[in-house]
Amino acid sequence: MEKQVILSNTIRIALLSTVVTASALAQSAKPSVRILLPERTRLLQGQLVDLVLEVRNAANVKNLKVVAGNIDLTSKFSAPTAADLDCDASSDWVLRANLQSFDATGDVKLDVSLNAGGTDVSDSRTLQVFEFANTQRRNIVLFIGDAMGTSYRDAARLVSRAIVDSKGKNSFRDGFFDNLLEMDKMPVSGMSMTYGTDSVVPDSANTGTAWATGNKSFLNAVNTFTDGTDCKWRFNGQTNAANMPFILDNPRVENLWQYLKRKYTYRTGIVSTAAITDATPAVEGAYVGYRQARLEIARQYLENPMLGGKPAFDVILGGGADPFTAAGRPDKRDLISEFQALGYRYVTNASDLRQINTPQPLLGLFKGSAKPAPASNGIATASDVNMDVAYDKLGLQRPASEPAADFAGYTDQPMLEAMTQKAIEVLSTSFSSQPFILMVEAASIDKQSHPNQAAGTIWDAIELDKSVGVARAWAAKRAEKDTLIIVTADHDQSMHIIGVSNTPDEEYFNRTKSEKVSYKTTAGNQDFTVFGDSYSNVRAGLPFINSSTTASNNGGTFGQPGTFTPKAPADAPAESTYSTYYGSTAYKLDDKTGYPVNAGDGIRRIAVGFRTGDHTGSSVPLTAQGPGAYNFMGYMDQSDIFFKMAAALSTDTTDGDKFVDLISKSKYIKTIGK
Repeated sequence: MEKQVILSNTIRIALLSTVVTASALAQSAKPSVRILLPERTRLLQGQLVDLVLEVRNAANVKNLKVVAGNIDLTSKFSAPTAADLDCDASSDWVLRANLQSFDATGDVKLDVSLNAGGTDVSDSRTLQVFEFANTQRRNIVLFIGDAMGTSYRDAARLVSRAIVDSKGKNSFRDGFFDNLLEMDKMPVSGMSMTYGTDSVVPDSANTGTAWATGNKSFLNAVNTFTDGTDCKWRFNGQTNAANMPFILDNPRVENLWQYLKRKYTYRTGIVSTAAITDATPAVEGAYVGYRQARLEIARQYLENPMLGGKPAFDVILGGGADPFTAAGRPDKRDLISEFQALGYRYVTNASDLRQINTPQPLLGLFKGSAKPAPASNGIATASDVNMDVAYDKLGLQRPASEPAADFAGYTDQPMLEAMTQKAIEVLSTSFSSQPFILMVEAASIDKQSHPNQAAGTIWDAIELDKSVGVARAWAAKRAEKDTLIIVTADHDQSMHIIGVSNTPDEEYFNRTKSEKVSYKTTAGNQDFTVFGDSYSNVRAGLPFINSSTTASNNGGTFGQPGTFTPKAPADAPAESTYSTYYGSTAYKLDDKTGYPVNAGDGIRRIAVGFRTGDHTGSSVPLTAQGPGAYNFMGYMDQSDIFFKMAAALSTDTTDGDKFVDLISKSKYIKTIGK
């Protein structure tokens, strides 16, 4: 005990010395000013952005001068406010000019100069401002498959387009499909790089910020840039109500949804199978430094800062009712009633959604907690309740290693394609001739991929594709070809296709039969439980030994452990019950739902493997159709998507659209199945 006290006192002295030293260094550091905009800030003409200046190591600030090109912006800035930047006890200041915009286009140089405690300091940024005039009045439907990298699209195709009919004919034969995915049939394709400002592997908030605003940001950021008070919450786990002022003071940049609504009376919508305040829908309607500030995100949907406190959307459909309820909020505001008071129709199930035919804004929240409550941190709710996944809504039996469905009483949830259909109907017919912009997210491609639940993630990708089909069919019926449709992902995850499997149903679904696998490492023992579906789904951490070569660092029995002995006939390799190079996937179709089933005679399942339970830094595919789709050819940065969507609304795309049509109709390059 005595030694512990001595050690504790030693640590106290050391810490005190460190604080004193840090304070002394901070006070002796040179004064500086910094413009809180990224090096490569890009904006549309008239797009709102917070201009924030941070002054460090200065007793006072005076003689401010801010010029953008030949425009003096000095008067737009507030008086200096004392701030604790970098948590280093120095004398710091912040000056703000919130929600500013630039009319001049091209390269606009922003110059700042001031006197900081007797020292003249300066900073500058060159902003790229693009001309924009909404001359085309077109619609945009952006589909986001959360984590839907290339392998996820491939898996959806190999499951939903390898259908065996009543005569035994497979629609996937000799390596060709009779009918490709809806997203495959779109004439333009490209790839998007997803890197954030502070990470190679991004999350859904900073990737969403990129396509929603045209600018990159940091992990967990929703349409905001980093600032000097992030040290209060971002790096120390102190994301709570006490630090909300610092979570909300990050410089904001306006997204395309509010920009088009504010300046051009567009109708706006979000649809998601996640809690609707999750990161991907949030980037279309909120501005916070931290994506889990769900209570604030819900409030901004109702009272949007870019729209003078008016609602961000005309249509909101998804899960996560809790932060909209009085019971789920510390302030006890009933946001659902407040939306209704503004004329919104409110629905909570698929049956009511189908009945909607009135010309009014729409709020649909299809799952929540039985007893909503605020989280202990005061900025979120105790539970984030996403909608149930497509696989479960269809009533399909889960593989042995995946948890059974728990609807918690919410048994009448709409499929994503039904939500997409209704959102388009409301946005296109309820508000006369106003164009619209809509985001549709299949969220559980990602959420099921985190725990490596292959069936859950693949059927969600199929659900997204059916939703794409709804939009494509609607656009095809339009007299005017006035709707740009884009399908892409925010980021990738690690699922890969490793073959096919004939695992029998009695093993694939058997929860009573399992095998525990353990192995020793210097970090400690590693163990996990394997079920009979492991030959179709090789989870991250499972020591899957390369079965095609011994020239590796692996050793021992080939293949992965399982609860039954796999069969691999030498004279009929396609009949193997283990994942192999031989054979093709084969599924049956449920005529009632239009989805493939995952059980029964003749099923030959896809076999996939996961390397991690998290995101990856891989580029993601993008397909597009409609006016301006040609802009999405080739490799691009994710932030380019914002400007490419804007170009489709602001420029005459006739020649490019004719080029795409010409290519699509060429008999020489027509892809089989399109």
